[in-house]
Amino acid sequence: MNTERMLILRLSSLATLQDDKVFTHDELAIANAFKLAKRRDEWLLSRAAAKQLAIQLGLASDPRSVRSERPTLVIDDASTQWHVSLSHSAPYAAAAIDRHPIGIDIQIVRDLSESASHLFLSDEEADAMRRCAIAHRVIHFWCAKEAAWKQRSHEFTTMKRLPIRLVSASASGLLFDVVETTAMGDLVVALTRPTS
Repeated sequence: MNTERMLILRLSSLATLQDDKVFTHDELAIANAFKLAKRRDEWLLSRAAAKQLAIQLGLASDPRSVRSERPTLVIDDASTQWHVSLSHSAPYAAAAIDRHPIGIDIQIVRDLSESASHLFLSDEEADAMRRCAIAHRVIHFWCAKEAAWKQRSHEFTTMKRLPIRLVSASASGLLFDVVETTAMGDLVVALTRPTS
């Protein structure tokens, strides 16, 4: 997994950010309009991850100049050729940036019923999932589908219709034709592979 294209932040890091040094007044107004503090924090943290990653990649020097207008990264109020994807699963948020369309998804490891897989997996994908011995396999497949959907949703009417093909499995992750997953502590992370 190309981790240079992604950044994951923990909610505790939000407390260390000086809002007026990271976010514009307009961004803070959007965040403060959320009724639930959890939703506000997710919105801010995922965008803080995108801003910090853009700076790490040398695309900007001031986080306030960076905005995520999915699927595009906006810098200094100008659309760029850079693509951005955001995800959150409390207490984490993530961002991914690339020159090609990109998708990221993160999920806290938890027990999920595999019976729900019919809602997002085709019959062939569900069969592949059942053959996997990886821990929390339904979360790996969910993350893979969600990340692929973020990258290619303009091509498919539903997430279930977007095909992914399992190529290989290891003890910590799955490699699909279009996306890769890995377990990172209490998270499963999926990041799409470049389309070009």
